[in-house]
Amino acid sequence: MTERRVWARFLADTSGLVRSDERMILLFLLLLSIAALAVFLHYTTLVLGGLPEPLPTEPIGP
Repeated sequence: MTERRVWARFLADTSGLVRSDERMILLFLLLLSIAALAVFLHYTTLVLGGLPEPLPTEPIGP
């Protein structure tokens, strides 16, 4: 193999590794975003569930 071909093969191998690492980072960020959304929705429902009932808008009468 010529030196140029060895260098090109080395660069191709390293670019494959970089793409694989980027995929892992994106997968991790996706899972982290889903977990953060689940926690946000959980605490939102807890806060909204703890609020008092709204006042009735109907007039109170006999």
